[in-house]
Amino acid sequence: MALVEIQKAPSAYPVTQHSRPAIVAQFASTDCRACPSRTHCTSSRRGSRILTLRPKELHEIQTAARAEQKTRTWRDKYELRAGVESTINQALDMTGIRRACYRRLAKVRLQHLFSATALNVIRLDDDYWSTTPLSRPRTSRLEHLAYILTA
Repeated sequence: MALVEIQKAPSAYPVTQHSRPAIVAQFASTDCRACPSRTHCTSSRRGSRILTLRPKELHEIQTAARAEQKTRTWRDKYELRAGVESTINQALDMTGIRRACYRRLAKVRLQHLFSATALNVIRLDDDYWSTTPLSRPRTSRLEHLAYILTA
């Protein structure tokens, strides 16, 4: 909705959403029905538009955070975090470390160490052993001699 197309000021009232202050602005359905941009602005059956706005301080903080997220340094930091989160997610999916099988701290720690070891073996299997042969295949002396004579 373009600001030029707003005929009247909406009715606005302060609310608390998810334990945070907000301002809800509601446009009259009679104003929205006549608007040529109604299909781009709202999909409401009633035909009116409701906007939730944050207070100025929170809006400025959110805008600054979104601008920071577009920088290269923030993306580099987030790549590291994404890698760590994928490791944790893989550990949860494969070993079920969210709930411990034991009650004592020493046994729980041992379970986590075994889970981490299992995860490392799984990753080795996926990354290293599937692409790299474990050893060169054995060649006989006759095969080696044939290789020397043809070279």
